[in-house]
Amino acid sequence: MFSQGHLLWIGISSLLIAGGLFVCLRRRPPLRRVLSACMALGVISEIVKVFCVTEIVPVVDPVIAESGGSLALQWVPTGQYTPYLAMEHLPLELCSLYLLFMLLALALKDGGWKKGLYAVMFASGTLGGMMGIVLSSIAGDYPTAAAFFRSAHAWQFFLYHAMVVTVSLYIGLSGESGLRFTDWKKAVLGLVLLDVPTFYLNSVFSSEVYVHDEVVGVTHRINFFSSYVNPLGLVLTEKGQWIAYLLVRAAAAAAAVVLLYLLLRKREGSGHGNG
Repeated sequence: MFSQGHLLWIGISSLLIAGGLFVCLRRRPPLRRVLSACMALGVISEIVKVFCVTEIVPVVDPVIAESGGSLALQWVPTGQYTPYLAMEHLPLELCSLYLLFMLLALALKDGGWKKGLYAVMFASGTLGGMMGIVLSSIAGDYPTAAAFFRSAHAWQFFLYHAMVVTVSLYIGLSGESGLRFTDWKKAVLGLVLLDVPTFYLNSVFSSEVYVHDEVVGVTHRINFFSSYVNPLGLVLTEKGQWIAYLLVRAAAAAAAVVLLYLLLRKREGSGHGNG
């Protein structure tokens, strides 16, 4: 499941997270300064990603032509080319949305809305970033460790996710955000509200095939938040299986958030919490 290159990047990312968090907790820089720096780095990362994954593809026209004694639809190049960014690269995954979260955190004044945003950022950035590193969506693109390290996209992907995990942990553990253990409920609610739109977007952005006005399949599927296809690759063939997966997924996510927020209870017990 894990290639040598992927395991190396998991190790590097872990070291970067541990080192970055240690330095932040040791020096205690203002949270706003950390968010501003990470926001700037995140924008650069997103630009690098877009240029890495954008392809130059030919423009084609549909033509009905004879093939094997029957008429068939063929796609004929027009001679023109265009840049193309696939739908799955839209900034709608949790870690990409984190850029928006950081922008909002810098724009909002202190209060309930900002604390609620911090609650979501602590959970989504830590858990989502870690999952992104371990279950990397690009890991299968590189057959060798050397290919991993030659790819600008791989560097961007793992360094960005390591940064997201680091700043998210600092949001929760620095004490400046005012988060407490009981804020896990806000985090779960926020994740649910973020998840719901993907039930629509995944179908809107997938490429379906119709025969006599009935869907017979898809030629390209989108899976934001893994709400349609499980990250373990288990094949679900019935709606009941998919619903069961969603229930297990929701329970596992809620449990993971609670376990993460137990770190704050430990901090509260040591007298370092505020708010």
